[in-house]
Parts: sequence; C-alpha cells; structure tokens
Amino acid sequence: MAKVFGVHTIELRPGADEQEFKKLIREQLFPAGARLGWKGYILKGDRGERVGKYAVIWEIQSMEQRDRFYPALDQPTEEAKRLLGSMLDEFDKRSDLYVADWRMTDYIEQGE
Repeated sequence: MAKVFGVHTIELRPGADEQEFKKLIREQLFPAGARLGWKGYILKGDRGERVGKYAVIWEIQSMEQRDRFYPALDQPTEEAKRLLGSMLDEFDKRSDLYVADWRMTDYIEQGE
C-alpha cells in the first residue's frame, strides 16, 4: 500500500513567537494526529525558496487510512470527530495567533 504524505506549508505572522508556535504543534496538533494513527513532523526550511519558513508533514500509512477519517478535504468523518473531540478547534483558535497562511497538498507515494 502506498503511503500518503500530507505537506502543509506555513507562513507565520510577522513577529510570531516561533518557539511557542513549535510548542503548539508538538503539544496539540501532533497528539491529535496520533489519535488517527498519523505521524507528524515539523520542519523549517534551510535552503531554497522556503528558507526560514515552516512545514508540517503528516505520514499516513495509506489512502484508506486517510480516507477513513477524512474522505474529502476538511470533511472529517463521525469517527474522526469522536476521536478528536474539540482538539482541532482548540488548535485552530490558538494557531491563528501565529499563522498567517496555511496551505496543504497530499502526496501519494509512487512505486517503481
């Protein structure tokens, strides 16, 4: 089965506290994803177009696992809502303090 990698590119607000932003990701967003069986990574650009900018990568074991909880973009299933409760709503409210723009694309691992 092909893995799914959810790539979320993030633009912070000018003057945003980067340490607090990273703490929020680690303490609130990643535990929510873990409830769905997803593994999250936070990255900061070192070279290229996005130097100094952040990305969050979700590693999901398969399209089926992703679709079990999110069959369409921003449309969680009842099971996902039950597992996540208010975790994502709380994260969204707090992340607005730090994030100016958040975009995402899911990429499907390609075999040989």
